[in-house]
Amino acid sequence: MKCFGMNNKLSKSSPTLLIIILAGIAIVSTSSYSIDEAMAFPHASLIIDPEDEHANDIRVVLGHTNEPAYGKLPGIHDGKHFLEVDLSDAATTLPIPNATLFADKYYFKNIASFQRAESLEDADAIELNVPISAVFGQSGTFYNRQVIDPGIYGYTIRGTIDYYNVTTVPLENITKFCSIPGEDLTKFDSPKSGWTGSFGCPQNINSIFFPQANKYPDNNYPDNNYPPQYPKYDDGYGNYEQ
Repeated sequence: MKCFGMNNKLSKSSPTLLIIILAGIAIVSTSSYSIDEAMAFPHASLIIDPEDEHANDIRVVLGHTNEPAYGKLPGIHDGKHFLEVDLSDAATTLPIPNATLFADKYYFKNIASFQRAESLEDADAIELNVPISAVFGQSGTFYNRQVIDPGIYGYTIRGTIDYYNVTTVPLENITKFCSIPGEDLTKFDSPKSGWTGSFGCPQNINSIFFPQANKYPDNNYPDNNYPPQYPKYDDGYGNYEQ
């Protein structure tokens, strides 16, 4: 399978197009909501070009359910920013509702840790083969539910896509890392070209406090300072003050 491309396949046989149209009618009540919801936040997007002549190009959209994303801090923020994948027909923009998807998840606690890494196996935390499940009422949208920390997250997505019961399209390993303004975090992205857009790396929620001091909800700590497990940061992306 070609990983990306802009080959227009609208000239495919009329039965294929008829099935696509019928699928669109069946899910029209939810399709516009799903697409709008997916595009409401910054996300990364990739076009894959299936080898099967009965399938149009497929758009894969990857990101977190909420942007900007903030790491968890009990009593302040729950850190629930699910991994989100959206699938749609690139030519018709209709969502593709059926797929079996899995993710490998990689986490680096800060930029220095990411820069030191020579491979994905050097990540500070790794979770492999987690399922990405269809979301009820949002056709073409798939979630892996998670609670995140500040830092740098990357995801490798793979699986199979049921193209409107016409054919099965393999989704081979595609990897995308989050973005921080002014930093190059693309060394593990694959394919190296083809991705458009991005999704933000989770920040420390403390970065938006105003005023900055005395915001921890529990007064049992001296002077309301953060306990050791919630250190202060020199920016919002997990770069710890030493």
